[in-house]
Parts: sequence; structure tokens; C-alpha cells
Amino acid sequence: MHITELFSAADLQAQLDAGMVKATPHPTGKLTIYNYTQRAQFTPELWNRVTDLCRGLIVDPTGNLVARAFEKFWNLEDARHPETLFENLPATPPLLTRKLDGSLGIGYQLDGRWHVATRGAFLSDQAVWASAWLAENSPSVWPVGFTPVFEIVYPDNQIVVRYEISGLILLALIEIATGEELPYAELLAHGERNRIPVVESFDRPLSACLAEDIPNEEGYVASWPRPGTTPLRVKIKYATYVRLHRLLTQTNAVTVWEMLRDSLDIAALTTDVPADFRAWIDAQTIRFTSAFQAIEDDARAAFAVYPGSKDAADPEAKKAFALWVMANHKELAPILFAMIGGKTYAPIIWKTIRPRGDEEKTFKVDEE
Repeated sequence: MHITELFSAADLQAQLDAGMVKATPHPTGKLTIYNYTQRAQFTPELWNRVTDLCRGLIVDPTGNLVARAFEKFWNLEDARHPETLFENLPATPPLLTRKLDGSLGIGYQLDGRWHVATRGAFLSDQAVWASAWLAENSPSVWPVGFTPVFEIVYPDNQIVVRYEISGLILLALIEIATGEELPYAELLAHGERNRIPVVESFDRPLSACLAEDIPNEEGYVASWPRPGTTPLRVKIKYATYVRLHRLLTQTNAVTVWEMLRDSLDIAALTTDVPADFRAWIDAQTIRFTSAFQAIEDDARAAFAVYPGSKDAADPEAKKAFALWVMANHKELAPILFAMIGGKTYAPIIWKTIRPRGDEEKTFKVDEE
């Protein structure tokens, strides 16, 4: 099946040009993976069929599909997507499975061997780990024309949920030509044949799922099969998970610096959070407060030993002070000038110790 049977070449190029989709070649040059970009994540109103399907779509040099992952799906009751609203859901019970908090793994073949890519990369840390795990633990006997899709779970890949296991968990087998998925009973059989556990399923109403908030879990995925095409699928996430995920994936060193600068309560970032995140926040807090204190102490000490008049109203005294500062403490000049003028100097110090641009990476990066 050629990629242009999913959408036109012109539509794909338009999304590439707009920065909504990125094409990443395999190092061998034999494959390319298409994935929606960070820009797309922050402009959901611009999504279309191309961005929906380019979620780890792998093609060969001629454009034939080699593997496809899940089509983009949304949270239950997302008003931007009418198909997710309760009143529009199918009347039949969905397949309800656990929503796992690892990285999406997309199985693909290259030179007769099975490998795993993540949503937008052939050689991300998670993809390399998953490919090695698959080669060591599974015979990889998958049905022809289908893509095995996994959750990649191991301690170093923790986002929010802490798992006691390491490995791949089989989520689906997707027919490459249509997007239709094998029934759960067949998925179990293929998981057993390939020595890979299958995502857990549940039998309960959606209303009961919405009422839950289980610690150290993400939630559920509900899906309804649609013959000949992709299933309708929605996410149901626990409130605690959503809060923690937002904290961990949107907090960086600049966040902590800004809160300290503005005298906001840092405890708001450390209430009921994973231990490693709390330790990181504490370390950043100590880093910035210590740096602030050191500069302030140096400025106060310099100001205290100035031998001349500190009468800022006297132009000659002010000029003499400025000359002394520039000769002896040039690096502290803005702060010392604020001191002699009776102005607040804290904003100057905070600006001095602002994190570098390369520290704007968030505490966690979620590959999903």
C-alpha cells in the first residue's frame, strides 16, 4: 500500500512545509518515519487527516507502507472532537484496556529482522532499548501485513507511573492496509506465541472508570472496532495522573527560578509527587537561593567597606562611588548602584542567575 492511498502527496507536503509533520530517515536510508511535531501538539485546532495518521508512519523509499501505529486519539469528552462525546459513542461496550505510561513502540522489519521505533525516531534511547529487548526475548513471528504496537516500559523510561517490570507489552496488531486491528482474543494468542505480555483488559462501564483515581496508574483506553478501518478510540485519564504529568512534563529549571523570583510557594510543585521529582525541585531551589545569597552577600560586603560618602543626593559623592565601584567591583555595579540609590536590587540578582537557554528542557519528556 502506498502512502498516497492514505492522503495525497500534496497534503503531506503541505504539512511538512507548515512544520506540522516531520520526516526522519533511517540511518541506512532504506526507511522514513513520519510523525507530527511539537508545533502540532500545541496547535490541535490545525490537525487533519495527515497529522492524525503521521504518528509513527513508516515507509520505504518508494513510499510503500512498512508499518503504521495508532491513529491519533483524544480524551473522552473532548469538546473539540465530537466523536469523543458520550452521546456520540457507540451503544456497544468497548474493549477497555489499561492505559500504560511508557513510550509507544512500533514494530517494523528491516533486512529481514524486526526492530522497534518510537513515534518519531528509529534510534531514540527507547527504540534502541526496545529493539534489543525484542531481539533477546521474542521469536517475532508476526502476521504478514500487520504492525505489532507495544508499550515500552523500563525504569529509566519512567514518566509518571512507576512499574516493577521491564519489557514490551503488546497493545495491538494493526493491519497496515486498513488500520483495522485484530480482536483481543487473537492478540492474546499472538502475545503468547511471541512470549510478550498483552495489555490488560477490563469489563466495567465507562461511568465507573471516570469515577476512579487510582494512585500510580494512568487510566484506560476504550476502543470500538470499525470493520475495514481504524477503531474509534478514546483515553480516560485519572485526575492525579493528569496533574502529575503536567507538572513533570511542563516544569524546567526556569519554572523554579521564576517561582523563586516572584516569591511563589515552591511547595505547590512538591505535593504528592514522585521522589525523584521532589529531589530535583529541592536541588534547583538550593541552587538558585544559594546563588542569590552569594551575590547579595558579596554586594553587601562591598557596599559596607566603601570608604567614601554614600550620600546619593550629592552628585560628587555619587560620582566618586561610581568610579570606586567600576575600579573594584565592576561585576556588582548594577546592584551597588541600586543600593546607594535606595532601590530594590533583588530583580537584578535574579536576572543574573537566570538559567541558560539550554536548561529549558522539562524534567520529563513524554514520547507519547
